[in-house]
Amino acid sequence: MVETKSSLKKRIFYSIFVPPIAILPIGVTLFFLDVDVSIIRDLWYLSIFVSCVIMALRDKIPLSEIGLSKQRFGLSLFLASVWELATFLFLGIIPFYALTGRLPILVPFDEVMTISLFHFMLVGIAEETWMRGLLLRRLREWKPKGSAPVIWSSIIFVLLHVPAAFSIIIQDMSLTPLILLSWLTLFVWSIGLAVIVLKTKNLVGPIIIHGLDDFITKALMTL
Repeated sequence: MVETKSSLKKRIFYSIFVPPIAILPIGVTLFFLDVDVSIIRDLWYLSIFVSCVIMALRDKIPLSEIGLSKQRFGLSLFLASVWELATFLFLGIIPFYALTGRLPILVPFDEVMTISLFHFMLVGIAEETWMRGLLLRRLREWKPKGSAPVIWSSIIFVLLHVPAAFSIIIQDMSLTPLILLSWLTLFVWSIGLAVIVLKTKNLVGPIIIHGLDDFITKALMTL
């Protein structure tokens, strides 16, 4: 049976809003039980991944079709690594230096940071499976041709990061140019990763690179 545009849009809507709220009943319960917020946060990312897998299987979509496959993993990881280095240098380090006149400072790695590494790898698994796995596939069902799925998935990806950035801007308005730069970088970075996923049919490379990028920029690097 051919799906209508209305049903396809409904599936996209569910793909955007169901994964982040899937943990709500358990999360609220754990919060009132005074469970550590960091544990709830990691469970939230885990629930995003699990809900995406469940939604795909519910629609009889093989997990390989949302990129969770061993096929072409090497190519996926190589392309994602090259894209990460290019965007990190030309959209990260160089513009940062142009705006501030200095380079970011790297914090020495220690054993305590292993927990942070685990957390950010979990973030990579969740966000990539959500944005460039399930959602990108649903957007491709809606618009099989053209760049609209890549553009829209990237816009939504950036919007997910906007609320957290506002708290930073409120604390220090002088950081606004850097925040705007980070949004632009996220958008371009996301487009590249989405194209890699579409070309290789593999999500694992972007998952690894996403986790490492977050770990380096948010745990090892200070402004």
